[in-house]
Amino acid sequence: MDNTPSPGYRAEHGISFFLESHCLRMLFDTGQSGDVLLDNAKKAGIDFGWLGMIALSHGHYDHTGGLMKALEKSGIVKLLAHEDAFNQKYSLKDGKTKDIGIPFNVKALWHHCDVMLKREPVMICDCIWTTGEIPRVTAFEKPYSGFLEEHKGVMKLDWLLDDQSLVVLADDKLMLVCGCCHSGIVNTIEHVQTLFGRYPETIVGGLHMESADDARICATVEAFKAAGVKKLIPGHCSGKKIGDAAKAAGIEVVPLHAGMVIL
Repeated sequence: MDNTPSPGYRAEHGISFFLESHCLRMLFDTGQSGDVLLDNAKKAGIDFGWLGMIALSHGHYDHTGGLMKALEKSGIVKLLAHEDAFNQKYSLKDGKTKDIGIPFNVKALWHHCDVMLKREPVMICDCIWTTGEIPRVTAFEKPYSGFLEEHKGVMKLDWLLDDQSLVVLADDKLMLVCGCCHSGIVNTIEHVQTLFGRYPETIVGGLHMESADDARICATVEAFKAAGVKKLIPGHCSGKKIGDAAKAAGIEVVPLHAGMVIL
């Protein structure tokens, strides 16, 4: 699931990945609407009845809206998310707030899945891990001022501490799979290096850099080069500038599309 479709697939503002290893089939995020998710899964020949887990990158509707319909097809599975993912989340525009959080509360999911809320990294199987909560270490990847969180009746800036990505080991190389990467992609790859002792060679998914200024784009590409990133597959909220800049720096760039097979 992505904003842009491959021929024969449907698109919407959102993202979802199906991952299959020798020991597990899982979803990472579920897009905005279950209808598009189920249509694309059917087109790809994916049977949700074989799912063992659904993991969420963070608690925004365009990554979680299809969750209930996925669970209706999957039966009881494990649901993995950060502890803050179900907090009340809003966007602020022109002085007005809009609810952009998960459209289900935890109690509504209890009869459909085994909910696991974790801040720390989780080993899902021997080749797939979550990053867990990502430390903010760079000076140029700051929280977006238009995202808010309600805490004890008070609105405050949402640092999106629930943001996490997946790390996949394939052919002895690390791939980073991002939902929106609200933590900042450089913060995220530095966290991967801390956890695994090496950087990912491939980055796929949303980077939330549509409105990034030139200084941040430049700093990000320099970090990619220093880390040895070889391939970028940007989609959803990445914007065009980061892909163009990465390509100009000699990094292979392939735009993400719904229906694309990554490996």
